[in-house]
Amino acid sequence: MVQHNMNDIRLSSDIRAEFTLNNDGSSTTTIRGAARVAGVDHKALSRHFSGGDFSSSKLSQKLIAEGFDPGDFFQGITEIALAIILEYYAFDAGARCTEQARLVYKAFASVGIRAWLQQQLDYQPTTTNPTPESTLAEIDQIFSGLYKLNIKPELIESTKLTAIAKTFPHLETAAEESKQLISAHNQVEEIPLSPTKLGKIIGQQLSLDKPISARRINQILVEIGFQESERVTNSKCQTKIQYKLTELGEQYGQVQLDTAKNNVKTVYVVRWFKSVIPIVLDSLNQD
Repeated sequence: MVQHNMNDIRLSSDIRAEFTLNNDGSSTTTIRGAARVAGVDHKALSRHFSGGDFSSSKLSQKLIAEGFDPGDFFQGITEIALAIILEYYAFDAGARCTEQARLVYKAFASVGIRAWLQQQLDYQPTTTNPTPESTLAEIDQIFSGLYKLNIKPELIESTKLTAIAKTFPHLETAAEESKQLISAHNQVEEIPLSPTKLGKIIGQQLSLDKPISARRINQILVEIGFQESERVTNSKCQTKIQYKLTELGEQYGQVQLDTAKNNVKTVYVVRWFKSVIPIVLDSLNQD
């Protein structure tokens, strides 16, 4: 039976035995269990779900309208279906309404049928610690989208190794050795230059007293169509200019991962090959 007072509803142990509690916290019950929770005879409840013709049953029609097949309830009744059954016997069954169904419905109405049943069935959620394999798979998933950008794969792999070393400190030595191998493999390649370094080199070539500012270099690169600029606002509501490499500029530069000035996050920056210098010089000479 259902034990209750003014403030508490508690399913008895024999009713709880009619429920199956799943690992994810969901539950199902039998027709007998649903009937006993609602305070009705289980044979009377069964008649709503048998015979194949449900048109004469108002309860079956309510369940069908919510997407259920009443004929399936002989294999088990889900939580939502149980809530509909209880609502029916609480308010819609006419002379067959029961005070017990009304009290149970009132008990779970404010928290939801699943949360209420979890409390009744003493559900204890289990926490599963991630395995090293699943963690590595998650790291791979995080970095997988970067390969679609104009970022060299070896830079992505190096950053991924850093993430692995931070997640698994005992792998730090192996990760550093792998990063050194990546660096050695690419050490003969040209190191792209920042706008600041470009301004210094170009200023020296023009015999200027001081370097050309990074802002001016970036302006020129926007004017000649090698990059685009946009204003972005960070979490502190600070606005700054961010540059994106255009398709035209891809043969003269590349996007790299870099550490932000506050050293707490990784940002994307555009860096340039020396082949862009004559083009920038030509643009300056035309000013």
